[in-house]
Amino acid sequence: MTWLIRDVDHGGGCFGTEVPDYGGGIMKKNGRWVRGFGGCIGLVDPVTAELWAIYYGLKMAWERNKTNLVLFSECREAITIIRNDDHSYPMAMLVDMIRMLVGENWTYVDIQHTHADANGGANAVAAYYLGHEGGIREMDEPPEAISHLI
Repeated sequence: MTWLIRDVDHGGGCFGTEVPDYGGGIMKKNGRWVRGFGGCIGLVDPVTAELWAIYYGLKMAWERNKTNLVLFSECREAITIIRNDDHSYPMAMLVDMIRMLVGENWTYVDIQHTHADANGGANAVAAYYLGHEGGIREMDEPPEAISHLI
């Protein structure tokens, strides 16, 4: 089984601002790194940043044929928004894109809540992008600064 572990780090921000940074990685069940991503999401609220991170994580896994996965998120509100059929969320198009990805022909996909203290590797990937330019970046290897956490 492949696990996708991802997170949004709200502790700082890109460019010395409160612009949320995000990051995560696809890892095998034994913790072996497969591929990671991270970057600055722009001027959005923390829940929307979390939703973008969920979207990018699912998209990256699907594009790499990692169709048997569990995605962990620290944000219960984001998970609730995805699971409910409420289209009143201001970023309903993003939520619909996530739902469409979840509706693909996965072997198994689940989005589960995790606590911040259990998501250290993903937090570290997000924090690694503090001060980097905006946009998303993908990584074949974990950044050396965080490899001890994975």
